[in-house]
Amino acid sequence: IKKASVACEALCLWVRAMYKYHFVAKAVEPKRKLLKQAESELAECQEKLEAAQSRLREVQTKIEALEAEFNAAVQKQKELQDDMNLCEVKLQRAHKLIGGLGGEKARWGQNVQDLNAQLGLLPGDCIVAAGMVS
Repeated sequence: IKKASVACEALCLWVRAMYKYHFVAKAVEPKRKLLKQAESELAECQEKLEAAQSRLREVQTKIEALEAEFNAAVQKQKELQDDMNLCEVKLQRAHKLIGGLGGEKARWGQNVQDLNAQLGLLPGDCIVAAGMVS
């Protein structure tokens, strides 16, 4: 065609290009639709992912708070257990002291009775002592 007319050659090239474009566009159009659909599905999935990640962050924050509360409770339990052990030791010592003093009470009670008995004899002892001195 180039030999016949240069203008006709350009027109022929343009028509051939349009013909090829038609088939290419015909093949690409469904792919564009699929791309738009896939992009919309991707956007939905991204939104779901963001929502799930947000919930995950909230749950992790709650877990951290609960772990801190648990650790504080465990620490308080340990302190209370130590206090309880200390109180048990003090109570055992107090029982030993009371038991030891219980024996002293009996001895002191006997000592008071002996002194009361000697008190009754004191006037007579004083008379005897005065008689010996004179």
